[in-house]
Amino acid sequence: MYQNFNWKWNNLVFVGRLLTSSLFFMYVGSLPFLLESWNLSASTAGLIQTAIVAGFALSLFISSYLCDYFNPNKILIISAIGNVIAGLFFYFIAKDFISGLICNLLLGLFQGGIYGPSMILVSEQFEKKHRGLAMGSMLAGQSFGYALSLSSSFILSNLYSPSVAFLFCLSCAFLGIIPFLIALQKDLRKQYVFDHSVSYFHSKKSSQNKLLVSGYTAHCVELFGMWSWLPVFLSFVLIKDITISPLVLGVMIGLVLHLSGVFAGLTGGMLADQFGRKNILVIFALTSSVLSFTIGWTSDWHWGVICLICIVYSFFTIGDSGVLTAALSESTDRNFLGRALAYRSIIGMGLGSFTPGIFGFILDWTNNHQSISQNTNWIYAFSFLGVAGLIATLNAYRTDKSIIG
Repeated sequence: MYQNFNWKWNNLVFVGRLLTSSLFFMYVGSLPFLLESWNLSASTAGLIQTAIVAGFALSLFISSYLCDYFNPNKILIISAIGNVIAGLFFYFIAKDFISGLICNLLLGLFQGGIYGPSMILVSEQFEKKHRGLAMGSMLAGQSFGYALSLSSSFILSNLYSPSVAFLFCLSCAFLGIIPFLIALQKDLRKQYVFDHSVSYFHSKKSSQNKLLVSGYTAHCVELFGMWSWLPVFLSFVLIKDITISPLVLGVMIGLVLHLSGVFAGLTGGMLADQFGRKNILVIFALTSSVLSFTIGWTSDWHWGVICLICIVYSFFTIGDSGVLTAALSESTDRNFLGRALAYRSIIGMGLGSFTPGIFGFILDWTNNHQSISQNTNWIYAFSFLGVAGLIATLNAYRTDKSIIG
């Protein structure tokens, strides 16, 4: 089953993940230009992004569960095609809070179907000594796609309109089906034989899985809150402090948030392969928590310092995603790995999906329900994410190094 590091397969799936992820943050990138036209408050704006995360969690649960019964290669391709169809619905229908909420939910329902099977395929392709790097590479492709999504949608919305931004991201998602087909074509008819005699929940290593799931849940709460609202925070801070073109501003926000995630996924995976999963999980979770508590206080600092902090913040918040997945794959037998990922997704991402909405509610509550502006107080909302980071740190510290590495 395992092989030496297959760069051709890995690079094709990397590109597929990059392009198909381009739809995920097109709403967030366009949000500063939709707040008025869609008549959105901070709470309703957050709820629309909560919908895509909720859909992501549900589809990740379903697709991962099905990977214990059906060929994950087929599930990934079907989800990639459905992702484009959902993008078409968003482009033609999303016009206000209700339609945006429904269309973003539909997008999430297919984005998760790409994520889950790709992680399982990585666990099948690569042995333990390469798995951290391979998992990190998949998430790096996703982060690259998020950077493309966020930057291009902000730039095109500013220069033209949100509709143009949506169309560009949709085109990228369509092209993303091609590298997936090239990489997976030989395995689309592969026959899988699973042993379902042992339940995942009765696994002898389930105590470790519980810690990993709890840590992943806290990680999702922090990550989805940061992903959804740090772009808005940055856009107001940068516009206030410097005279900058929309093109440069969009690129800067994308670089700060998601291109740093590309290096975070690769670096976190390589470090975990070298120094152990537990050590890296503790270091990354604790550092991201400290930065969550810090970032809300920086809105009046120099814009260059803020950008630097945000790059480091994004790096450590994203960097342990692949490590958490690699650790779970190593503490779980392949016969129920899909169900383990499914259970983790519905708990972790299910609860994490509420974060954008909760963050927006905290913003409204602590700012007397005033519109988001250059004077908004961000401290309490980001501190909520910091608490989640501390919980992730505690769960990582309690894991058994002899099992997860």
